[in-house]
Amino acid sequence: MKFEELLMLKEEERNQKKLQLEAEVAQLQEILENEQKLNAVLHRALHGSFVCHSCLSSSSSSVSLQVQILVAEIAKVEEEVIYLQKKVEETKQTLHQERKNKKEFLLQWEQKLQTHHVSELGSHGFTESSTNMKTIDQIPVGTERKTSLELAAEAKSLHYRKSSENEADQKTENSKQQHRIQRLISEETYRGEENKLSEQLIKIMVSIFKKLVVPQIHIESEASTATKLNISCIRPSNSRDSATFIGTQIQDPYCILSEGDIGPYKKFLHLTRGTLNLNRIVLCLPAIEKLRALIQKLSVVDLQLLSYKQRLAFWINIYNASIMNAFLQHGFPTSSDKLLELLNKAAFNVGGIVLNALAIEHFILRHSSHIKNGIVDEKEAHLRRTYGLGYPQPNITFALCRGSFSSPALRVYTAENVVNELERAKIEFLEASICITSKKKMVIPKLLEWHMLDFADDIESLIEWIYSQLPRSRPLKTLMMQWLSSNTRICASKLVEIRPYNAEFRYLFSDY
Repeated sequence: MKFEELLMLKEEERNQKKLQLEAEVAQLQEILENEQKLNAVLHRALHGSFVCHSCLSSSSSSVSLQVQILVAEIAKVEEEVIYLQKKVEETKQTLHQERKNKKEFLLQWEQKLQTHHVSELGSHGFTESSTNMKTIDQIPVGTERKTSLELAAEAKSLHYRKSSENEADQKTENSKQQHRIQRLISEETYRGEENKLSEQLIKIMVSIFKKLVVPQIHIESEASTATKLNISCIRPSNSRDSATFIGTQIQDPYCILSEGDIGPYKKFLHLTRGTLNLNRIVLCLPAIEKLRALIQKLSVVDLQLLSYKQRLAFWINIYNASIMNAFLQHGFPTSSDKLLELLNKAAFNVGGIVLNALAIEHFILRHSSHIKNGIVDEKEAHLRRTYGLGYPQPNITFALCRGSFSSPALRVYTAENVVNELERAKIEFLEASICITSKKKMVIPKLLEWHMLDFADDIESLIEWIYSQLPRSRPLKTLMMQWLSSNTRICASKLVEIRPYNAEFRYLFSDY
């Protein structure tokens, strides 16, 4: 029996090894198929054949996001090249026809001049005496031809002089027209076209991210099969503050165990790494094309005629749009260090100067501490003179969205109402990110501690400032009043808990 059991055991081991090998073979076969699909796509793109959107969508699992975007761009560029080649051929034909017509005109003009000169000589010969006729007859034939050719040459030179004068006049007229166009552009700039451009950038970014959202049916199927997570900081599903979006609940955007109302944030759209699929970028190609056109317009803007409010709204929108664009280009960061690297890469060409998100925040929107100490970098001083706001606006802390869990919600800021919009963003962030815990401690986000000196001198005065900013009708104001009155004998800073900054990807924005 033992020998038979040993044989059976070895047989089972062989079967297991066989199954493992078959699984590995199947896995390698799948990898091979994906590589073959990728090779086919790259081969078609390399040899000039267009790759349609449906082909990319069908092979999205085997083709990376960068390759999909690159292939789509190649196809678009090839179409543009063919179009330009046709235009070049048409232009060549037009120029050839113009030269041909010009030569025919000059030839006809020369013939007319020769005929006219001969007729003049004939008329003089009939009217004068026979002596004069004899003199005319004695004129060599070559001399007559030479005179006709000289007249033709003079006609040609006259024609060229007129053409050059016309070209000079045309150039002068073109320069005047360009000057008029630039003046009109400056007038449009003063009317706030740059602000409309920045608003369009945010809106088209939001539309792209919405298209990257995984369909609801996929999320529900994944949720039914996935293991349930026990996250203690999320309130029960029967909470009156819960809100749903594509199968996910937004109960507590900052995980602070708040018993009160989190304000308007509960109605905002909640986009995380799990709700997005970058392989769906193929569906966004028309929007990406519009985005590129807007970015191109951004490189020629002139901000010198903008008012303070116009510049404030413009730079907030550009800051937020540059980070969203960086997410599309470089993916989602996995740590605070990676997020910092992304902020350095999040750059736009604004009026001929390339600025990243950090430069926009610290050199334009915020006032550096070095200025107070009398130390100013030359480049920083130039940026502040060219693009700066003139004086600080502390509430930008609640408008600059880095696309992380600890960031405020994203919104579009308008030049006409930017001050009120910043005030609204401040109140919404305070209501959603601050709470009183069951242990009678006040939770304050790290973002407020970083920029505390913009609002207060220390933690105690910061708490007073928070209390003064909250509306009277909100539950958080009542809780804070009770908390302050019950802790009059205890230092408030000892009862404050700073919640660490969470750099995980997440966007909250209202529906545009």
